[in-house]
Amino acid sequence: MCIHGAPELKFEIGGVVLSLEWCVAEGGFQVDEPYRSFLSDKSPEATFRVKRGSLPDPASLEEVFDAGGSWRMYRRRDAWCVVLQAPALGPDPYQIAVVETDFTKGDVYTRDDAPRHGLGACGLGRPMLEVLFVNLLSRGRGVLLHACAVSDNDRGFLFAGTSGAGKSTMADLWKGRTGAAILSDDRIIVREMDGRFWAYGTPWHGDVSICSAERVPLDHIFVLRHGEETSVRPLEAPSALTSLFARSFATYWYPEGLDFSLDFLGRVSSVVPCHELEFLPDPTTIDFVRALDDGQPRHFSTL
Repeated sequence: MCIHGAPELKFEIGGVVLSLEWCVAEGGFQVDEPYRSFLSDKSPEATFRVKRGSLPDPASLEEVFDAGGSWRMYRRRDAWCVVLQAPALGPDPYQIAVVETDFTKGDVYTRDDAPRHGLGACGLGRPMLEVLFVNLLSRGRGVLLHACAVSDNDRGFLFAGTSGAGKSTMADLWKGRTGAAILSDDRIIVREMDGRFWAYGTPWHGDVSICSAERVPLDHIFVLRHGEETSVRPLEAPSALTSLFARSFATYWYPEGLDFSLDFLGRVSSVVPCHELEFLPDPTTIDFVRALDDGQPRHFSTL
């Protein structure tokens, strides 16, 4: 399903509904995979007007964060400004969002020569949508993690890992398993709803091009490490908090959001059993995880 020329597009990621309003006479939204399964008709929590053409100049604003050259965050008294750059498009920004302080309203400007990826003519996709959602979540909603999550017969397993730790490898191992659904192999939103912590799929997958708009209650959290055998050991709450925070998208530019994320992950790690999982890229690793019972140290080798 694709939408061409629609003046408004609403989609839901992590239980947060976002509305995009197309403010150009021609063009519109063409919803590419994997965003199609996240389309929604619910009332939005945040609305952004999307435009193509000239960009505002952030030069007079205070730079508060630099994400290694791909995007920067600027601040003024009544607004935030997210600025995206890409070497392939030259030294100047190709996309800028100017949003209110609570990130529920704003305008997204895209250069005419910028790629039309993700959501078609508006050129809105990754990383801008990720940055917008990270800021929305930090206002008391939840946290975005570098993680793979699986719904296994309604049991929720979350595998958190830095780049190269094995998130996509873990997702590959789960593919085709009866009763199992991969929510994402790279980006997972965790929220507290209905008295429980839940893992939500996102459209921002990694090497395994599978993602789901579904959610699953969290039963176990694993911090991934490659190893010579498959083994698991419990993580006490302080170590679990440190490990999860290091694998989260933290709002270093927004102290209040940083405090919320630390408190939130502290509560997650004190309620949901957390483990360090060293694993071999072998299908029997899934049997090992499924058999986990009381969180006691266990070891298994396929050699």
